[in-house]
Amino acid sequence: MKEPLEFAKEIAYSTEETLMFSHMCAEALQNTEGVYVECGVAAGAQIIAMAIGAPDKIIHAFDSFEGIPMPSNKDNQIPGIRFFQKDERVALPDPGKQEMVSSGVTVVPLKTFKENISRLPNPQNIIIHEGWFENTVAKADIDKISILRLDGDLYNSTRVCLQALFHKVIKGGIVIIDDFKLPGCRLACREFFREIDYRPDYVAVSNIMYFVK
Repeated sequence: MKEPLEFAKEIAYSTEETLMFSHMCAEALQNTEGVYVECGVAAGAQIIAMAIGAPDKIIHAFDSFEGIPMPSNKDNQIPGIRFFQKDERVALPDPGKQEMVSSGVTVVPLKTFKENISRLPNPQNIIIHEGWFENTVAKADIDKISILRLDGDLYNSTRVCLQALFHKVIKGGIVIIDDFKLPGCRLACREFFREIDYRPDYVAVSNIMYFVK
């Protein structure tokens, strides 16, 4: 059986540089207070990378395990499928009112995720929250967060997680926005941080953005 980190490279939807950045962040913050959180875990590559970097940390894994939901009218595409025409966007539900229905993109069953993280030395440290972010993140029993990794692709998916979890990120904690390149995700970040009067000092790594709180 391959080592967990090598296996993570095979199942990752990201670049190897992005994966190793998650690993590096986890190593760097392993002695800080606060748990690690990823919203949108897919097959678990980033979770594995962080867990190997910080074997004693508790990591919260949020995912519907039904794939990416259908977008709102603040998104310009169904990621991985196609871009919207202008008239299609007008007909889409408003943000906050989108229907929680899978688009069929990035569907990784919970069983597969569990099998993947079973390769870890301490799989019991991974706390799984199954369901749409709108139904799970605000209810989670989490006090402090030292790494918050957002990989929800869409406007709503990003916004909901920021609203529920950003205030729990400790000073010096790292926030990773995996899908900042997507207009809906980027808009959610800009609106949210403008509303709370916070200016992230973004740094690019591969195709993601991160900042230190």
